[in-house]
Amino acid sequence: MNNAILVGLLITGLETGLLAQLTEIVNKEKMKAFDSWVGRWQGEGAMQMGPGEPRKSSVDEHIQSKLDRTILLIEGIGTTKNAQTQEETIVHHALAILSYDAISSQYKFRSHLKDGRSTDAWFTIVGENKYQWGFEMPNAKMRYSITLDPIQKTWHEIGEFSRDGSNWQKVFEMNLKKTE
Repeated sequence: MNNAILVGLLITGLETGLLAQLTEIVNKEKMKAFDSWVGRWQGEGAMQMGPGEPRKSSVDEHIQSKLDRTILLIEGIGTTKNAQTQEETIVHHALAILSYDAISSQYKFRSHLKDGRSTDAWFTIVGENKYQWGFEMPNAKMRYSITLDPIQKTWHEIGEFSRDGSNWQKVFEMNLKKTE
């Protein structure tokens, strides 16, 4: 192997290593915005499933920082109790990963539901302790707006549905308190 090829391989390896280090630094810095999310959040939720009253549930959210603080793992479980049997039933179970992609300069939000559905959602910070995420479906859009109060340790989230992207209807609401 001649020296030019060796030098080229060495430079490529150094560039790849430096890029990986810089990417990790940027990702960790961008994910610091979510340090207050980490912990356990509990409270109430309500989902509108067609006409009638919203379906209410008790919500338990666990948020963990993973991979040396470069991603958040978010798991939410909503349950209801049968009034007659007192049996608890899971009505909502979701798992999501929030990360930052230094290459595209965007947050990534991938969510999964217990029924196998998943989304690659957009995610943005819209203000201090205010966030929004959402996704498109055939002929419709969903968006979720989150407001955190780190002093009161509260989480308020509204989910909205739109067919045209202009007129929005609330279909989800969650009010949580940080317990751990």
